[in-house]
Amino acid sequence: MSNKFKIVSFIFIVCLLISCNKEYLYDENTSNHHRGNENSINCWSEITDWTGLMNDSSITISPIPQIPTVGSNYINWLNNKYNRVDIRSLTSENFSDLQCLKQYIGNRTLVQLGESSHGTKEYSQIKVRLIKFLHEQMGFDVIAFESGFFECFYTNENIDSLTEIEAMKNSIYFGVWGTNDVKELFTYIKSTQSTNHPLIFAGFDCFHTSRNKSLLKRASYLFEMLSKIDIQYANIIRPFDSINNVQLYNYNPSYFSQYYDSISSTYLHIGSLIDQHIDTLISYYPSNPILPLLLKQSITSTLTDINYIIKYFNGENFNADMLRDSAMSVNVSFLKEKQYPNKKIILWAHNYHIANSQYQHALYSDIKNMGTWLYEKYKNEMYTIGLYMLKGKTKTEWDWSVIDVPLPVSSNSLEAILYQPRKKYLFVDLLHHNDNIGTHWMYQTISAKSSGFANESMVIRNVYDGIVFIDSSSVPVYLP
Repeated sequence: MSNKFKIVSFIFIVCLLISCNKEYLYDENTSNHHRGNENSINCWSEITDWTGLMNDSSITISPIPQIPTVGSNYINWLNNKYNRVDIRSLTSENFSDLQCLKQYIGNRTLVQLGESSHGTKEYSQIKVRLIKFLHEQMGFDVIAFESGFFECFYTNENIDSLTEIEAMKNSIYFGVWGTNDVKELFTYIKSTQSTNHPLIFAGFDCFHTSRNKSLLKRASYLFEMLSKIDIQYANIIRPFDSINNVQLYNYNPSYFSQYYDSISSTYLHIGSLIDQHIDTLISYYPSNPILPLLLKQSITSTLTDINYIIKYFNGENFNADMLRDSAMSVNVSFLKEKQYPNKKIILWAHNYHIANSQYQHALYSDIKNMGTWLYEKYKNEMYTIGLYMLKGKTKTEWDWSVIDVPLPVSSNSLEAILYQPRKKYLFVDLLHHNDNIGTHWMYQTISAKSSGFANESMVIRNVYDGIVFIDSSSVPVYLP
């Protein structure tokens, strides 16, 4: 590897991270990094319309003797109906049971929805329901996925002409979220397009994710834009971008290692041209003035994607993973500040990516994740919800095998604690409760399972603002 390549790569990484230069490692003794003790909220909403919702007996599960007992103070606190939200359906469009979330989320404009495993049917079901609730009753405008930045933009631009499955294959990780449950979200997105409040679809990952290789469409966008400045240069860039994106889909680290210097300098030159002519370019797109800056952001993401592939190829996994999460946070900031500055945004990603602070992650210990970057910028605008399960089956993102989720063996675990009310599905707010004998589990180090089996240590209130807890999980039905 040439010295020139090392220098260029280093400069590129520094430029990407320049606005996010503080690192924090939190433990139970530093919980004051959080927003602090917000005004206490104890909420219970009486349900008068039970259409599509389960009653108390239907949402109550049988005792499981193998689960270790926890302190009576915790049990008493959780058994108080004002301290939790009993979720009475994973799919109902009657949101009477979710009304307390309006108080907990308040006027925040960025809600993050996580998942401890990518392969859990119930997570997708409840997230789709929460998205509908946030869109219809709390005025949220955008759902942004942990999927390709340009590919999701392209899909949203063409959403009316695409079927649900075409839209999914054009945009998201289809092998991860290509399920019937996520298809319901795309059906919903399409159904809102003819209303006065369409749900906008976006992505924030720097990776290429489309099964239909829709990133290849970007070359035409770049050609059209650059032809307004220099037609000869535009004719050069169109095949250049197409070739590189083909190599991305082919996952060709040797190609990128060999040609990185010229690839990087060319993409950076395109970005410089956009900056130099930004006013002129914007004037050509009166109905979509963000497009030139969006294309610049997209090629920045592509450079990160290429860097990631090279680093993994060279065994620099730690640096590659942190580079990705930093780039995702930059893309979210672009969505929030430039593309949709006056809109409320929902993020869909793994628990690890959305966490408000670092913790002892089973795979990515000590890597500063996307949520930590975002928390430093938007902590008073964010509400972060982690999703966890008690038992059942899930498909792990570690090797995509189907596993049985083991029952908790420690009383000092999130799963053992949230099992105590014995509800099929529940939500617990963490942000609005002070430290006392009933809530101290939020403020001390406990374990929680990633992928249904890997114990991770964290002060849960530092990491999330709320938790959705599912009693029993199952593997989704994947679409062909």
